[in-house]
Parts: sequence; structure tokens; C-alpha cells
Amino acid sequence: MLLYTVQPYATKPQWIARYSVLSHKEFVKVVRPKGKQHGTRRTRAFALLQARLENQRNRAGSSTHSSLRMNEPFFQGSRDRALIITGSWLNEILLEKKKKKKKLKLKFPRTAEEKKKQTEKRRRAEAYKEQQQKNFVDLACECRAVICCRVTPKQKAMVVELVKKYKKAITLAIGDGANDVNMIKTAHIGVGISGQEGMQAVMSSDYSFGQFRYLQRLLLVHGRWSYIRMCKFLRYFFYKNFAFTLVHIWYSFFNGFSAQTAYEDWFITLYNVLYSSLPVLLVGLLDQDVSDKLSLRFPRLYILGQKDLLFNYKKFFLSLLHGAVTSLIIFFIPYGAYLKTMGQDGEAPSDYQSFAVTAASSLIFVVNFQIGLDTSYWTFVNAFSVFGSIALYFGITFDFHSAGIHVLFPSAFQFTGTAPNALRQLYLWLTMILSIAICLLPVVAQRFLSMTIWPSESDRIQKNRKKYMAEEQQWKRRQSAFRRGISGRRSAYAFSHQRGYADLIASGRSIRKKRAPLDAVLGNGVTEVRDACETS
Repeated sequence: MLLYTVQPYATKPQWIARYSVLSHKEFVKVVRPKGKQHGTRRTRAFALLQARLENQRNRAGSSTHSSLRMNEPFFQGSRDRALIITGSWLNEILLEKKKKKKKLKLKFPRTAEEKKKQTEKRRRAEAYKEQQQKNFVDLACECRAVICCRVTPKQKAMVVELVKKYKKAITLAIGDGANDVNMIKTAHIGVGISGQEGMQAVMSSDYSFGQFRYLQRLLLVHGRWSYIRMCKFLRYFFYKNFAFTLVHIWYSFFNGFSAQTAYEDWFITLYNVLYSSLPVLLVGLLDQDVSDKLSLRFPRLYILGQKDLLFNYKKFFLSLLHGAVTSLIIFFIPYGAYLKTMGQDGEAPSDYQSFAVTAASSLIFVVNFQIGLDTSYWTFVNAFSVFGSIALYFGITFDFHSAGIHVLFPSAFQFTGTAPNALRQLYLWLTMILSIAICLLPVVAQRFLSMTIWPSESDRIQKNRKKYMAEEQQWKRRQSAFRRGISGRRSAYAFSHQRGYADLIASGRSIRKKRAPLDAVLGNGVTEVRDACETS
């Protein structure tokens, strides 16, 4: 690994050992090199930024080919690089210097030309500062690791803000003390560690835990699950509402664009409240594509969220198209089936109320079975919610279409006897089965082909999950260090009152002791050895 450091070489090995990012030998080669290379290596990153800025100035306003090269990489090759920078150099690079207190002076009125020059000077300074900051972010993103040491809370927040501004990325900041509060609040997601430095970071964060190692499970397991659940929830929510709403648009072509609805009023009221809400809510809470152990074993599954592959504009328009096609099937198949038909008892089932019940029943079956196809982690609660929503729809529909409730509230319940009379017709059930099959069979075929021909990483792991589970069972379980009845813990009380290394690190002195001269160690023995050598 190649290191570029833009800091004085007073950095101590104890500090770098705290972060466990680089080995001590690799760090010392750059921080304390021999000969003339130290001055060049120490300012290499700063020189790269200055060279990039000069190239951008020279290429500004030139040909189109040169303008495309303004975003060329800083480094050539595929070597891993790291950047170490201190707070003082960070201010120099980002042009964030402390403002001096202005002395009181008599201000005379400026002319228009002086104001124009001052405004132009400020504009150039802001453009230069913005370009310098963008170059620093590009340089940092090309490095494998970036360490900012001896920085103030404001500088920590500033680094996070620069990444948010120029990379348009979702940022996460983690800290354990009061000096990390600004950084935690600036990031999109703040994580606080409850430790010996107080609870300020925990109180200001979105998530908190006791040890830093829990961050792996927070991101790779719970974070990825939450992203998948939220994307499924949003896609299905748009789909079921488009499938429900667009039926009214198709129906308006046949009712003279009047205010008459395609469904019963009570169905419109309860559709998103009772009939289709519980299954998607459980998917948003409980669904998971692979287990937590497999999520930790295969961290590359996390790339889906980083690349935003599960919900974007493409996925949104696909959900819209899917809902529009479903609404066309839900409306036109019952419409064509009821056109010029007679029931088994010689009565025409093609009235408006029977059509509304048929379309509504087909829609309830389709949207609940669709969420069943989208569910990856099935439990008893998920199955009960899907089939319970369908049963709840029929129970409420038969209740609202009864004669007793019509007697009590004649103006609110006008579909008297529609559901019992319409649902006893076999022709109506065949129409609903045809509508459901046309809506769901293409989805099943598409899922089967995608998992067989173009499987994703998650599909491959799901296919081989039994193999992975068998491998995990063969692994030997590590014995716990804490045994019942035997105390293996070591007390840290003896170390809790010792003086730390904060003063030593801040002073800039070396922790290594100077080697004592040989005369001081051996004393008179040195003179005797020398005399013996001379006589011989």
C-alpha cells in the first residue's frame, strides 16, 4: 500500500495503532523516511491538488477534448493508496482559514467600479475555493483509506458535508464523544457509541450501540434488509394504487365522463385501510431475502443498495406500467364478459352493480396474490394476512350488501343483495379466474425466467442456501471465554487511574528514549577493554 501524507511527521505510532488501518512499518516508511524524500513525499498530495488546479485553469475555455479530460484521475495504475492529513493542512487545502478580527476603520463610500472589482474578486475566490474542495474530494475518493487526524469538530463536519455536496452520496458518521456531535448531525445517518466519553454522541445519533464491531451487522444485515423492505413496499404501494385508480379512467369513457365511480363507495373507502394494507405492512417489517449469517458471509450483497438498483426511476415506471396493465385487465375482461350475456336463471348479470362487484373481487385477489409473489420470507403471519385480507373483503361485502343494514341506513348502503346474487353465478367466478390468471401468469413466468437465466447474487445464494447451512454446521464452534462458575475476566481498575498519552501526542515529542552512551552503561569496563586491545 502506498501512503501519501500531508502532515508534519510528529505523528506517533501509538496513534496509528489505535485505528488498525496500516501496519507500523508501512507508516514509518512514509512519515519518517531517510534522506531527501521526506519533503517530497510529505507534500505529494498537496502538490497533486495544485497541479490539478493549474491544469484546470489552463484547459478552461479550450477545446472540447481538453474539457473532457478535466476529470482525469490523480493516480495512474491500480495500486492501493491511503491519504493521511492533519487539521492544519486540511484548512490550507480547503481554504478554510480562521477569520481575523477586523479593526474599526472609517469606511468611505466606494465608487461603482470599486464595488464591481470587489464583487468580481469575491466571485473568483469562491470559484477557486469550490474547485479546490472538489479536487480534494476526488483525490480522497481515489484512495483506499483516508485518515484525518487532529481535526476540530467543525472540520469533521466539513469533510462529511463536502462528500454530501460533491459526490451526492448517502453518508454515515460514527463517533463516541462530544467532539463528534457535529459530524454525526451533518451526516445522513448518525451512529453513536456509548463509552467512556459520555452520552452526547448517543443522544445526537440515529442509532447507538456499545461497541464499534456492531457496525458490521448494522450495515450488512439490518441496513440491507431495511433497504429491500422499503423498496418492495414502495414498488408494491405504487402498483396497487395505479391498478385501483386507473380503472376509473377507463370507466369514464363509458359513463360520459360523469362522476359515477367504477366501484362501490365503501370499497373505495376500505381498499387501502383493510383490504390491501396488512400484507404489504408485514413485508415492510419482516421480509428478508437471505438469513443474517449469509448476509455477513457475503458482504457483496450490500452493493445493491449502494448502486440504488432496487428502486429508481426505471423501477417506478415499471410499477406504473404494471399497474396500468392490471387495471386494463381488471376492467375490460369483466366488461367484455358481461356484454350481451344472460345468467343461469335467465336474468342479465350485466348490470352496473354486478360489474362493480366482479371488478372489485378480481382486484382484491390480484393485489393480494401479487404481494405473495413478492414475499421472500414466509411466516404464518404473512400467510394469514394475505388470505385473511381476502376473507375480510368478502365478509364485509356480504355484510354491507345485506338487507338489514340497508333498512337501517338506506342512503349509505345502496348495493342491497348485489354480492349474494352475483357471486352465486358460475359465469362470474370464471370471469374472475380468467382475470386473475392473465394478471399473474406473466409475472410468474418472468420471475421464473429471470431466476433461471439471469439470476442475481441473492438468487444464487438462495438457491445454494442448504449447502451453505451444511457448511456452517461443519464448522467448529468457538468455545466461549465466559464459563459458568469460572470468572475469566480481568479487572481494568488498575489501569483506569493512570495518566494517558494525550499530552505526549499533543507535544510532538518522540516516545522512544534516547540510547545511553556505552561508557555510561559499562563504566570502567570500557577503559579496561581498550587498554587490553592496545597492549595486544
